[in-house]
Amino acid sequence: MYPNFKILPKENKADLKSRIAESIASEKKRTIKRKLLVWSYSAAAVFLIFLGFLFSVKQEKQSVTISSIEQFVKNSKVDSSFAKSKTVKLVLSDQKSITVGDSTTIAYDASGNKVNVNNKQIKQNKSGETQYNTVLVPYGKRAQLSLADGTLVWLNSGSKLIYPTAFNTQSREVFLEGEGIFDVAHNAAKPFFVRAANNYSVRVLGTLFNVSCYPTDAKVSTALLRGKVKVAYAKNGFFSNDTLQSILKPGMLAALDKKNQTIKIIVQDVEPLFSWRKGYYEFSQEKLPLVLEKLTRYYNVTFVMNKAKNQNETYSGAFKLNDDLDKVVKTLEATTGFDFVYDAETREITIN
Repeated sequence: MYPNFKILPKENKADLKSRIAESIASEKKRTIKRKLLVWSYSAAAVFLIFLGFLFSVKQEKQSVTISSIEQFVKNSKVDSSFAKSKTVKLVLSDQKSITVGDSTTIAYDASGNKVNVNNKQIKQNKSGETQYNTVLVPYGKRAQLSLADGTLVWLNSGSKLIYPTAFNTQSREVFLEGEGIFDVAHNAAKPFFVRAANNYSVRVLGTLFNVSCYPTDAKVSTALLRGKVKVAYAKNGFFSNDTLQSILKPGMLAALDKKNQTIKIIVQDVEPLFSWRKGYYEFSQEKLPLVLEKLTRYYNVTFVMNKAKNQNETYSGAFKLNDDLDKVVKTLEATTGFDFVYDAETREITIN
């Protein structure tokens, strides 16, 4: 039954109309609130599904890209202070640490169960699982290895190499931090990978190349002297699945810029980059900061600049790595024209 407005007094008509309008407005508000609530729940559900999707993609990406040796590196802890120690160390799979003498080659037999160090043979425990060894090379030292497959490795100052005692899987993989030269034994059935931080890797079959990947350096570089290699870098970033890849031929250098996540290929004389394995450091048209950075590692010293120098000036020269620091200082003075003062107590070289 509908109200008859004609028989109602004017006051009642106005009151009734007001209450009807308020009821309609209130119902509209409740409808809007219900729609907003439904929309909020829907948006939240979609957001949670999206997060779950991203998480599953990220987990899948991690499970696909990480190798067994990278997983071992991730789970193991090595004190970074090894770079400031005084001797080369070989850490066995049972965590036993062996001091390696100067000019000593760490050599494994084909099985990987026996290793010769300091003219002594060490037997390692046999296991069904892959056993990893680690070589730690401090500043001012270098090391040489002969791996179980016959691959030769030279490690530069301030470097760490983690590797299996034997290559019993479908590929041969090692993990490098610092700088190393690899003369890889050819085996077409088992490609050789050098893994490094920042999702960087080098894949080879048989070749001679240099990899420099110090944690503090802005760039990671690979230089090829002989053979053929492929460098790969998986870009960092939650939404990024891109992998940069480049094939190198002899005389090429691949430089990964960590910050910009780009790889630049340079054609140059790469021979000087391999000189340190023969006992000398050769540099050609290098800027002074880069030369001093390498000498800091090679001789375990610190350089201090008293005055600002021209950072773009380039220099060429060579040092014997067994030269004493007094001779190094004289060579630097003759090369740059600056005054170098060496303090033996603090191992600091001041540039005036």
